[in-house]
Amino acid sequence: MKYKSLVLCALLATVGCASTQEVGQIRGDVTSVYGEFGSYREKTDSRLARIEKSNDDLRKQLADLSASLENRDETIKKILGHVDELDSQLKAYWDETKGHLRDLRRGSSVNGGDTAREAGESERPLRGSPEESYKEAFESFRKGRHKEALQGFSDFIKQHPDSPLAANARYWMGESAMSLKDYAKAIVYFQEFLDKYPNSDRAAKALLRQADAFGATGDKKTSTILLKRIVEVYPKSEEARLAERSLRSGPR
Repeated sequence: MKYKSLVLCALLATVGCASTQEVGQIRGDVTSVYGEFGSYREKTDSRLARIEKSNDDLRKQLADLSASLENRDETIKKILGHVDELDSQLKAYWDETKGHLRDLRRGSSVNGGDTAREAGESERPLRGSPEESYKEAFESFRKGRHKEALQGFSDFIKQHPDSPLAANARYWMGESAMSLKDYAKAIVYFQEFLDKYPNSDRAAKALLRQADAFGATGDKKTSTILLKRIVEVYPKSEEARLAERSLRSGPR
């Protein structure tokens, strides 16, 4: 019995020793796992920091790109406005030239027996004539002397109110004022043109330019009303196409 007790004590001691070793090993494993976890967490935090910085950089790039696109759209809008204005001026100048050529041809057909020298002289308007006065004013406008052109067209209308060129002169008074950025006067001149020549081929263009003038003064509401009127009254015109584009992007 005493022997059995000693053996049992020895076995318990052995079991106790084995348990202590296992606990030590488990502790070592746990410490190792904690170390690996800490290292992994540091690496993860570092990666997250890099990703967040990249996101911030990306957001800044997107913001810069958005601002750049807005600036580009505004620049394109201004360029298109200048192109439209130049196109209008070129078209008008060509119309004027064709009108003068038609007048010259009619004059040439009436004087069919004239010599070449006489025909050459007939191509030049008589100095002091309504045609000469109008031509001088229009040349001033074409060369960018808009203040001089405005005065010239105004004098022409006062001196030759019944001339076939009076309608053109009144329209170009509006364009001269637009070029001088005197938008209030431009609005008045274009309205006078529309009141006096409602059936003119330039009526739609005068209305469009009047809408531009209102827009330039900050009166977007009136500008929008005029743009819609152009689309309604002149639906198949080039001015209606430009008005629709302005309505989509906002008054010019």
